[in-house]
Amino acid sequence: MEPIFIDTTAALADFLGGLGETLGQPPRLYMDLEGNDLSRAGTLSLIMILLEPEKDVYLIDITTLGQKAFSTADDNGRTFKSVMESPDIIKVFFDIRNDSDALYSLYGVRVAGIEDLQLMELASRNFSKKCVNGLAKCIDGDHTIGYAEKRQWQTVKDQGRKLFDPARGGSYSVFDQRPLSEDIKRYCAQDVTFMPHLRQAYRQKLCDAWWRKIEAETVARIQLSQTPRYNGKGRHMALAPTSWMHFVPSSSERQLRTLLQDMTDRNAVEKSRPSSPSPVDMPIGKSDVDDAAAVARGPDELEELAQRETVTRRSSSVVDSDGDFAGSYGGGRFGGESPDYGSSGGDDFTACDKDDCGYCGRCAY
Repeated sequence: MEPIFIDTTAALADFLGGLGETLGQPPRLYMDLEGNDLSRAGTLSLIMILLEPEKDVYLIDITTLGQKAFSTADDNGRTFKSVMESPDIIKVFFDIRNDSDALYSLYGVRVAGIEDLQLMELASRNFSKKCVNGLAKCIDGDHTIGYAEKRQWQTVKDQGRKLFDPARGGSYSVFDQRPLSEDIKRYCAQDVTFMPHLRQAYRQKLCDAWWRKIEAETVARIQLSQTPRYNGKGRHMALAPTSWMHFVPSSSERQLRTLLQDMTDRNAVEKSRPSSPSPVDMPIGKSDVDDAAAVARGPDELEELAQRETVTRRSSSVVDSDGDFAGSYGGGRFGGESPDYGSSGGDDFTACDKDDCGYCGRCAY
């Protein structure tokens, strides 16, 4: 299905009006951002949104709309900014850090109501939690996604990267060129189509104890991304929260899943649900702040941090609950060497640097 391109205020108002009632419901919005050096120092060009259960993918043209993308209101006065800042409307991202940095620094948007798929994947593992993974590696490593789907996904990725990757003769300026090429539209739109599947796969492996840690770390990530010291590039972005590396819920904690129950009926909105505090007001523990603050550490500290976890994938082959070897996680069904892909395009997360962190998908760990 071709993505729906939104580049006028009228189309944006229609989109906002079509969201319907979303408060307290399971996520309808799965989101991704693209831009030229997506950060406070770069540009935000496009916002991709998958709506469930319709499965429609929308591309909001920030290059054309600019600030109007966040200030335009529907007939009920709802703006895209208010949607992004609502703690009661769940938005699913993969690694919220740089997306939050760009939204806050460039457009003053303080995101709330975020579920971070990257943290969900990390928490769901039963092997090393030394490093986080990129989206490409998560898709490749999911054994329930068919080979044909992965091959098509990789083909679209390769076609898009040829246009924006400087190493392949492209330029990141393609995200701001209008009209937007069809290859770039498909490249931008396809990642969000896998997000609902990944969310379901990870959540069913979690318990309440892990979910509370995910929520706290997500808030910590958002808070840190809005500080002057935030640095969204470098190998430190691949390091997992330090307090997660050896955390093991008790047997009784593993049985509790009361926080992980999605409503099955999207119309059964819980009208009395109390509002949650926004990320800037929500209290978090000191360990959560320390974990997220890894982005501000120097090289020596990061090296010491990376050495704390000595159990790597090479030293263990763990069989997961489905009987699959977790040790083959990085290869997925493609086999062979991993393609040269990263998260959100380009080398924003050059985390490996010949060190097998596994984040960018170029190597296994």
